[in-house]
Amino acid sequence: MASIAVLLIALIAIIITMLNSPEYRSARESRNTALKTLLSRKPENPDDNSLNLNLIAGELREPFEFGGSLDNLNHFLSKDPGRRDFARAKDRRRAAEYLSGSTGIRAERYAEELKLSDDSNTLPEWTPEYIGKVRALFDNVCSNLLTISGIPKTLTSLPFPETEEDSITIKTEEALKSFAFMWIPQGETASTYDVDREQVRNFLLKKKRFNKRITGIDNAWKELAASLYNLSQNPHWKIAVQYYPELQSDLDELTTIILAADIYQRSEDMMKLVSGSKTAGIRRHPEFSYYKNIPELNGQLKSDNPEDVTIFFAKVNIGYTFRDSRTQTWLNRRKDWLTDYFNLFFSGKPLEAFTERNYPVWSLALLKGSGLHDINKKMIQDLPFASKKVFGVRDLALVKLNLLTNP
Repeated sequence: MASIAVLLIALIAIIITMLNSPEYRSARESRNTALKTLLSRKPENPDDNSLNLNLIAGELREPFEFGGSLDNLNHFLSKDPGRRDFARAKDRRRAAEYLSGSTGIRAERYAEELKLSDDSNTLPEWTPEYIGKVRALFDNVCSNLLTISGIPKTLTSLPFPETEEDSITIKTEEALKSFAFMWIPQGETASTYDVDREQVRNFLLKKKRFNKRITGIDNAWKELAASLYNLSQNPHWKIAVQYYPELQSDLDELTTIILAADIYQRSEDMMKLVSGSKTAGIRRHPEFSYYKNIPELNGQLKSDNPEDVTIFFAKVNIGYTFRDSRTQTWLNRRKDWLTDYFNLFFSGKPLEAFTERNYPVWSLALLKGSGLHDINKKMIQDLPFASKKVFGVRDLALVKLNLLTNP
């Protein structure tokens, strides 16, 4: 018994010595750094901000939070359109900050353009300056959101910003790549462990904090889209649109892009940049409820040539935030309208819309986003978004889509 005890003590001593060796200490430090960088509320090293999922979600929220481009536009729209300046000094100081520099220069240029185009002098005196500032501030919103979305330049008619910033999807992929490079499993050292995509995947999916951070990114996408829909209902925005209708068409396109970007990133593997691409990755699958009562659709796709006929047979389901009873009720009451809407939606699309070769994933996301946008535009007239957990419809499932083209 004494010999066995001595052997056990010796074995424990050896294990303790090994675990406290420089190699194992280095592995623990690397593992802890990887976890803190990816999953902490705020990383200790400011250089790691772009690799932190919580801060990446924060970047998605920046446009509509205090001082963000969308928040600044909403602040300006809170002013009486007929007044040159805000009534309160605090608001005047804030407006002076976001209307300075290049934004102010653009606003003045837009105002002059509107004055020159008003040949019959029918516009109210305050209109050119007001519209000029709204347009310049909305330019800032577009610039930020197009960068966030990552949409290819050729797929939007909106002025694309000159920037080296990565999209939210790419930043998420870079964050997981950095984590996989730094993380070392327990019991391994840098000399014994090579990056194993499957092992990294299994570890992250079991971490509650990781799933919480991914949910945070998902929530930021839906809150961003909700803010754009609420902007469309702002009475002072509607006044600006009355005198400059192009603003609304640009907002519609931008909102569709944000819906599409949300859909697009769900189809992308967050571990795309981690070695071992043949094994399973991680895709974001937020929990949705689905409206499935739309019957099977059929009709003819749009064609400029009467001889080129393509018949479609389609079945669609509409995804919305899990257990959003208000959206569910709204959809249930409009089954016939939704059936007619989607028949017209598919009938208005040419065959090319379903055969895009340059950006197939993005093109499909845009197709779905455009299908959801008009439903949300109708819904928000009855249900303000981002209140009482209403965020509109967010996913379009093409359960069935068959196309028959004449020989």
